[in-house]
Amino acid sequence: MENINTLHQFLQAAGVQYQAFDLGRRVTPLDPIEFAQVESLSTAYPYPRNGHAWLGLLFWNQGLSKDHYIWFIKLPLDEMGKLNPAARSQFLQTVIDALGENPTAPMTEEKQQQLKSNPFIFTPPQEKLAVFHALVNKQLARPASIYFEHCQSYLQGQMDWDNWQQIGLQGLADVMARPTTEMLDKHLPQAIEQMPPQPLAAFASVAENFKASDAMANSWLALMADGSNDTINQMALRGLAGHPQHLSTAIKLALPHASADTLVIIAARGWLALNDAELLMNYLEQLAKQDHQLFIGLYSDLVSMPSLRQQVLTNIRRPDRSAELTAAIGQLMQTLGA
Repeated sequence: MENINTLHQFLQAAGVQYQAFDLGRRVTPLDPIEFAQVESLSTAYPYPRNGHAWLGLLFWNQGLSKDHYIWFIKLPLDEMGKLNPAARSQFLQTVIDALGENPTAPMTEEKQQQLKSNPFIFTPPQEKLAVFHALVNKQLARPASIYFEHCQSYLQGQMDWDNWQQIGLQGLADVMARPTTEMLDKHLPQAIEQMPPQPLAAFASVAENFKASDAMANSWLALMADGSNDTINQMALRGLAGHPQHLSTAIKLALPHASADTLVIIAARGWLALNDAELLMNYLEQLAKQDHQLFIGLYSDLVSMPSLRQQVLTNIRRPDRSAELTAAIGQLMQTLGA
């Protein structure tokens, strides 16, 4: 396959349709034009995590087969946040060596093992896998999993709230991928307020990948009350990741009581709300009270985000920053300059 330099070119040459998803932060479908710009190295990857793009690539032969294929690819980014072209070429070469020119061709056991040994293949965590498969089935007009109806009944309050042991991540993801208006505005808000901590935490880990209705957002905020319960705060912040307006309110409530884990969740799931300069400053001030390594890690994470980079750089130069934040920034500069 001559002149094949990108994933798009490879899949286009193979005659398949595809959809790329980000799996690094929230499970997010990537706009085809945006993905093409990332692939052409004209723009930075929008959702970096730990210096990599974490991609879920779904592709299928439209009309020829009901089969679909999935790759989970972890590609390194350069210092500008753009895809490392050498790594991508290495990944493609490994795929071509294993599969030839047809990524949908049947594979021998040897070729399957060869593809699995690709250093750029990764396995997403269970909650992201559940969400990804729920979105894939919906996109391909396939039915939800066998767990859907049971989970839906539970979330509608048709079972005792303590009878949650058979409620799995896949069922929760299917419900969130195919919600009715009544589910979003009535049943899920009630479920948020009634569920015990264990299923609520599982629900939050799935709900963070979807838009939250106003009613759901209000229930998450009501659960937080004054923001003094750090464990509840973490669940609510995850559940509100799909509602930036209420997420800002939740972050303001949580920050005075925020543990290291809560600060990590805000950076990883709630970065959209940190576009607000004052909220970002309050976040950095709280972060400065934590371990220095955590400050370095989360600062590096936030400044790598194309949508936040300039705001972060501006805020660390503000003259009204506290002595504590000034000291943390000084240590940061020493560390980065070492």
